[in-house]
Amino acid sequence: MSNQKSRIVSTSELAEILGVTDRRIRQLEKAGVISKIERGKFDLVQAVQQYIGWIKSQYAESDEELDLKKEKTLLTRAHRQKVELELQIMRGELHRSEDVRRVMNDMLGAFRARCLAIPSKVAPKIQGKTDLAIIQDLIKKEVYEALSELSDYDPEVFYRQSKDKLVLEEDVEEIEGEPRRGSGKKK
Repeated sequence: MSNQKSRIVSTSELAEILGVTDRRIRQLEKAGVISKIERGKFDLVQAVQQYIGWIKSQYAESDEELDLKKEKTLLTRAHRQKVELELQIMRGELHRSEDVRRVMNDMLGAFRARCLAIPSKVAPKIQGKTDLAIIQDLIKKEVYEALSELSDYDPEVFYRQSKDKLVLEEDVEEIEGEPRRGSGKKK
């Protein structure tokens, strides 16, 4: 009988054990979270188990619990991908959009100038010519020369424009004309 009575607690005792107010205990009982034995009396073990179960369900319902291992894996993967992209940029295998924009603007500007120069360059050559085939060939030759400027893709142009360069020791030897020792350095 004393064992059974020691497990029965009042509202205020249960509130103190759970670290909440008496009013919160009444709210939890009214919501069906914990059950009372009689007015103001609770079975301690049962009430604590019910309260813990309710708290666990609240975490599961409101937010997914963070899986620390999964989050670390995602962070590590993102970091690796970032480093791989930066390395590709430094090697000249990948180009930043501002570098591409700058190089393409230069290329297209040169192409435009070349196209606009065709009439003044070809006009003296075709002056006095009456053979249509010769005139067409001269114009076609100049147009093809202008188009060849666009077709000459040189990744080195993008690399030279890039702010993110990785200078390897063989590049340093070519630049300075002296052999150097050591690993690559960022310029």
